[in-house]
Amino acid sequence: MLTNTNTYSGFCSYVFVSRETYEKLCIFYRTLLKWQNSINLISKSSIKNIWERHFLDSAQLYKYVKDINGNILDLGSGAGFPGLVLAIMGKKNIHLVESDYKKCVFLNEIAILTDINITIHNCRIENLNFFNVDLITCRALAPLHKLMDYVETFARKSSDKKQNLPKLLFLKGKNYKNELFQLQKNKHIHFQEYSSITDRYGKILYINKTKKLQNFNE
Repeated sequence: MLTNTNTYSGFCSYVFVSRETYEKLCIFYRTLLKWQNSINLISKSSIKNIWERHFLDSAQLYKYVKDINGNILDLGSGAGFPGLVLAIMGKKNIHLVESDYKKCVFLNEIAILTDINITIHNCRIENLNFFNVDLITCRALAPLHKLMDYVETFARKSSDKKQNLPKLLFLKGKNYKNELFQLQKNKHIHFQEYSSITDRYGKILYINKTKKLQNFNE
C-alpha cells in the first residue's frame, strides 16, 4: 500500500498536479462520498483507500494521454475513473460513456463543480454512435476480448470502411497475461505494457495496432 496519497504532497510524490487541480480532485472526492450514501458509485471496500485505488490509479494514465490531440473515449466510466480524473488534470476532448442515468447525473455534477468541459453519453457502449476517436480508455470493466468487441463494434459504425481502430489504453489486473493469451488466439496485436504504480500485479496496456488473424478453416 502506498502512503500519504490523500495529501497534496503525498499525491504529488507519485503523480504531480497543481494545487488548483488537487483542490478539484478534493471536490470530486467529497462529492463522491456524499453520493455514495444513496447510489453505489464505488465498492465499499475501496472507500478507505480511495485516493490510491481510484484517484491515483486513474491519474497515472495522464502521461500516456497528454499528447493526444483528438477525442478520448472512456468506456464504462462509472464514477468517473479514469476519464473524469484525466479531464480534471487538464485533458481536453474527453467523452464518458455510462449507461446508468444516475451515475451520469453524478458525472455532470462533478463537471459543473470543478468547471471542466466533458461530453457524457448516457447509453450502453454497443449503442454509442460513431465519431472520430484517437484513444479509448477503460478501467475495471471487462476482459480484454470483450473490450475489443466493444471497440470493433464502435469502429464498424464508421462510414469509412477502412477506419482504423483507435489506440487503446487499459488498466488491467493480475490476470492480464491470461487475457492477452485469450485475445491473441484470433488477433495479432501490437502493444506495450507498463507497470502500475498502485498495483504490484497490475499493468497498463497500450495497444496501438490490432489485426484479426486469418481463419484457415473458413
